[in-house]
Amino acid sequence: MSHRVVLLTNRSRGSMALARALVAGGLDLGLVVVGREPAPEKSKRPITRLLRAALGDALVNRIGTLLQDRAVKHVLRVERRLFADADIVLEGGINACDLLPGWPPGVPVVEVDRMNDAGTVARIRSGSPDALVVFGTGILKRPVLAIAPAINAHTSLLPHYRGTRSEFWQCRHNDPAHVGITIHLVDEGVDTGQVLFQRPTATPWPTTPFHLRSLNTLEVIRHLPGVVKAFLDGRLTPFAQPEGSGTTYRNRDITFADREALFGHLEA
Repeated sequence: MSHRVVLLTNRSRGSMALARALVAGGLDLGLVVVGREPAPEKSKRPITRLLRAALGDALVNRIGTLLQDRAVKHVLRVERRLFADADIVLEGGINACDLLPGWPPGVPVVEVDRMNDAGTVARIRSGSPDALVVFGTGILKRPVLAIAPAINAHTSLLPHYRGTRSEFWQCRHNDPAHVGITIHLVDEGVDTGQVLFQRPTATPWPTTPFHLRSLNTLEVIRHLPGVVKAFLDGRLTPFAQPEGSGTTYRNRDITFADREALFGHLEA
């Protein structure tokens, strides 16, 4: 039996590979809904707005970079290098899975500003999905979740490290014990839904958040399609997470001091 699914995700190489893996896994992928990245927040300082209007964003950004503190420059340089190294790992792993670049042919792809807008909800509902497959979105609200069961892939062993940037905090806390992926049903909480599948991610330790993210993404690509199909076939029984365990993180919780502590000691 073929099950129709809609993928809610972001525009990334990993998301495109996941879409192709869903099709290769025998699922009927009827639609991909991609959340656009929010535009950078405009500066509230009048002088900055004036300079951007007069000189353009690119030049003002370049000047800002030149004026950055030496420690900031060093951390940014290390982050860029480590991200590039991790991207090579992700690309190699996707190629090893025999997944071609780009979205799967014949599958409609729509970009939206907000997943929870009424128009987006109507567009998702029009596909009559048996399930929503979620990877790399913000919090989904009740109107979306009412359409069909939503199945999310989260990059930690829940209930630990709920929320965003779990790999950063695992590395920051030197905590390899909770490295892995969890595939779970989405409820109205943040990564609190019933669990369908968990698997530790094999990695050397210590590692970097970027490298770990690439490895976790590859694990999601390998396992999420089969888990979704098994759930829709009635072959998986969800189980509850322990209550009151774990910490929920947000993007804004990562300070420069945290980044410097994790990356500042590394050679440029």
